[in-house]
Amino acid sequence: MKDLTEAEKAEITQLLQKAQANADHTLTNGERNKIREEGRLKIAADRAKAAKAASALAREKAKERAKNQASPDTFSWSDSVSNKFRSKR
Repeated sequence: MKDLTEAEKAEITQLLQKAQANADHTLTNGERNKIREEGRLKIAADRAKAAKAASALAREKAKERAKNQASPDTFSWSDSVSNKFRSKR
């Protein structure tokens, strides 16, 4: 519960209130704990889904940046060799 945001805590509280309203008796501690755990699992699944979507979006952006990056068409060995520090042999 400590790592949940206020909105997520409110969502779990709302689940508990709905379950209490639908029950014809007061909820036991076990029932309340089960509902809380289901709510936490749902929130964790939603977070994982959001993270996966964000990761996919980041990968697509990286592909676009790589595609738009200017790269030489051919490689020239003579341009890449530096003779500055080498003496003639």
